[in-house]
Amino acid sequence: MIEYIFLIIFFIVVIIELFAEYKDNKKLVTCTKPLAMPLLILFYIFGVVEGGSIGLVDWLIVVALIGGCAGDIFLMLRNQEKWFLFGMVAFLLNQIFYIISFLLSITDYAAFNLWGLFLLGPVILVLLFTVPRFINKTEDMKIPVIVYMGAILFMHIAALLRLAEFDGLPFILIYLGSISFIFSDAILALNKWDPEVKQGRLINMSTYFIAQFYITLGTLFSVLSYL
Repeated sequence: MIEYIFLIIFFIVVIIELFAEYKDNKKLVTCTKPLAMPLLILFYIFGVVEGGSIGLVDWLIVVALIGGCAGDIFLMLRNQEKWFLFGMVAFLLNQIFYIISFLLSITDYAAFNLWGLFLLGPVILVLLFTVPRFINKTEDMKIPVIVYMGAILFMHIAALLRLAEFDGLPFILIYLGSISFIFSDAILALNKWDPEVKQGRLINMSTYFIAQFYITLGTLFSVLSYL
């Protein structure tokens, strides 16, 4: 039951944070943004404990969400140019731990159906329509950006490889979450280097919260489905 309390508080915090983004209220963003990932972590941990035991918690997911929380904090600090690289590193860790978790959850890679590669289509379209608009404007940040892009694309592929052990809703949630994460970061990059997207911050944060929530929920459901 307690996990639902954390989930409700998470949604309340997210709604307030998105309202603050819409109103460009930086003080309110500072109060709400750092709270979202810790609440999601508590929702996940207590969800697993209530459904099974603490031993079933995937701590890689927890560490990934901690990386997301650190990235959230770095990207909202003043003098964003100074802290942007730190935020990117934090989110890189977020992606790396997601990748490890997804890959370790697969026991039979040979069961992957090659037709599943068509599910890469949405992400390829997102990258084709966004990357050319900002990549040449990143200047000295180009290499870190490319490294991060490679990591998040690998995260999506790792999520897709879970099709080898298709478990229904958990796979769908994690797959959609990985797409949403890539779309969110694409909007973030556009907003930073080619700021023509109306309400770019609002779109970025909306899809980011959806991504983290779907991946966390999918992981939780995946654990509970084996009990």
